[in-house]
Amino acid sequence: MNPSMHQALRRLGGTLFLLFCLAAQAAQDHGAFSFLVTGDSRSEPFLPYGRNQETRIREILRHRYPGRPLRLDYGVGGMLSRVLVGAEGGKQIRLQYRNGWPARIDRRQGDGPWRRVLDRQGRLWVFDHLVEDIRRGAHGEGPGFIVHGGDITLNGFQGRSLAERPYWQAFNSLVLLRLPAVDPDLGLPGRLLAAVGNHETWDDPELRGMLTSLPWLEALGLGPTRRVYALPYRGSRFVFLDSGDYCPHGPCWNGRHPDFEGQMAFLEGQLQTARENGEDPVFVVYHKPSFAHAGHGPLPAGENPHPVLRRYARDLNLIVINSHVHTTERFEVDGVHYLVVGGGGAPQALGRARHPSPEPELYWGGRPHEEEYNYLRVDVNADRVRVRVHRFRPPAAPEWAEVLQIGRHRALAE
Repeated sequence: MNPSMHQALRRLGGTLFLLFCLAAQAAQDHGAFSFLVTGDSRSEPFLPYGRNQETRIREILRHRYPGRPLRLDYGVGGMLSRVLVGAEGGKQIRLQYRNGWPARIDRRQGDGPWRRVLDRQGRLWVFDHLVEDIRRGAHGEGPGFIVHGGDITLNGFQGRSLAERPYWQAFNSLVLLRLPAVDPDLGLPGRLLAAVGNHETWDDPELRGMLTSLPWLEALGLGPTRRVYALPYRGSRFVFLDSGDYCPHGPCWNGRHPDFEGQMAFLEGQLQTARENGEDPVFVVYHKPSFAHAGHGPLPAGENPHPVLRRYARDLNLIVINSHVHTTERFEVDGVHYLVVGGGGAPQALGRARHPSPEPELYWGGRPHEEEYNYLRVDVNADRVRVRVHRFRPPAAPEWAEVLQIGRHRALAE
């Protein structure tokens, strides 16, 4: 069988399974469901090499950090143990390696307050608890699936598809393969739904890594030339958009499949459908945040979905899920709830953005951002939506905390 026919059959099989799931879902009570939310789970370069492979190490690092001076240190057996990117006194990244993976990352600008830090144990804590909670949900009442805000893995320089790319292979073994099998009662073709992040497209313009690792997203409408999709789910609606690649000169929306105007038309159509069908709440997921105080900062006014969203905030409970800025934040603007979920295992941003949103940030409440690894649990019930965060701020013990609770229907909220 030729590859194109195989791909067509796989898409057909996924579509038929999706229709079967939706039919099963339609027969169920739409009153309650739960899911988990995470984002920004990518790490830094995988370098399972020793001193005798320094040429390969430097090739990968130069691609990841172009034009930056590099210093490499080797440990027992000549294996890479430390990398310093950048000069002393300037912007630098210190990476400690264990078994080829970064065990600790510290990225800073001189002696200033801007920093990014990562402990691999925090990243693995998130992955383990996502899997554990979904497993519990599959055997009783609890979350059934995961929503990811994008940047699941690092770029595609070391391979694009799942068969080639070590980052997708690691996420597959640490998360995807450990999740319970999908059953028709779930009403979805897979247990992880995701927006396209800039790392999903970097060195992988056809999304081979994402589509070979999460093939069920094709059945929902995601593809290389159309990177938006939506679905009704138990009386609610989910809408996924593509904010585009990395913008080197400041935040921007440069998704081109379709372009910004086409995506806003798609979003508006989905919101109109939700309003007409009484689907509430609506969860809208895109990678780059509309509002942010940290990291790269917020999208500019002319390339921001907020003007479309706020027009529907009177009729619908709108919960927007963003990531990209490598920390957790929350905003409520014009009646729209924004959850920035960046604690899924990427280096945590501890400093303030150069041009932060003027709106008040509600998660930290003006306190300095801390190193925190987390994920959210969203419970949608007949009368309310409850959002809690399961967070780990080393060295403190993990804890659950309330993030948001709103009436599921506007009539109840008012």
